[in-house]
Amino acid sequence: MSPTERANLLAVKLLLRQQIRSVRTDPFHLDCSGTILVDSIQHYAHCVGAQPEDFLAQNSRDCVVLQMPRLHLILYNRDILSSSRKRWSVAHEIGHICCRHDCDGPAQEMQANAFASSLLIPSVVAREFLQKGYLRRAEDLCALFGVSMQAAQYKFPLLLDYQPSQLEQELLLRYRPAIEEQLHGPIIDLPYHRSFEHSPLLL
Repeated sequence: MSPTERANLLAVKLLLRQQIRSVRTDPFHLDCSGTILVDSIQHYAHCVGAQPEDFLAQNSRDCVVLQMPRLHLILYNRDILSSSRKRWSVAHEIGHICCRHDCDGPAQEMQANAFASSLLIPSVVAREFLQKGYLRRAEDLCALFGVSMQAAQYKFPLLLDYQPSQLEQELLLRYRPAIEEQLHGPIIDLPYHRSFEHSPLLL
């Protein structure tokens, strides 16, 4: 199994543990069995009586990971204006943790990016929208999954020859209600009342 394939497998397994309510993954509130928590740098700094600058690394202004006993705390920079960039940065750091990286070399960065792509744009879900004509270009991935154009342009060509695994087919079933809602709009259950019944047909 290649590093990219392993990253995708780990992302799929993590998604299978979630309560799927939307096609758009929320990387800030994933169920990681209490081993990964996400907070903003600004809020955490306020809670511990520190300054946000104390946690911002010189080489990265997006995210920082604090490792504690049995816990990884991912702190993202709330001042970043782009929502898609914040989402990607958090998903990328979750990828480093799930892939158990102990350094940030080029190979590790590539694998963490592959994980983030699979987490935020599950291929089996994106392919479903592609087959139904809901996706026609990379820009559609941006709107649907809340990712940047760069992430969408990387992902879109990969969907054309993609074949899902059995585990991904299982994930698709979990996403099915959210996919149908996205395609057709929410299903509204109207309360039963006799006034909603059709009048008797008189012949």
